[in-house]
Amino acid sequence: MDPLTTWNTGTFIQSVAEAVKIAQPQHVETITPGSPLASKVTDFCLFLSAAATIGGVTSGGESVSLALPAGYNPIRFKSIASVSTGTAYALW
Repeated sequence: MDPLTTWNTGTFIQSVAEAVKIAQPQHVETITPGSPLASKVTDFCLFLSAAATIGGVTSGGESVSLALPAGYNPIRFKSIASVSTGTAYALW
């Protein structure tokens, strides 16, 4: 049986909608580059107030420097070392 059809919903599309609702971030925290998050979370996505170049470590352990657009960015990070402009928020 398809696991998405076991969520007490009538159709496949209702199951997908339920999965997306649960997968959405439930918490937001402002990131201070170079410092751990106050909540001690070590796996999060980013929301940026402005387009910026981000330096950090991905969930896969790679050190990266990426130019990212403003808004939601689904790349998973462990830590953020720098944000060139604006404010970065951790979503999990």
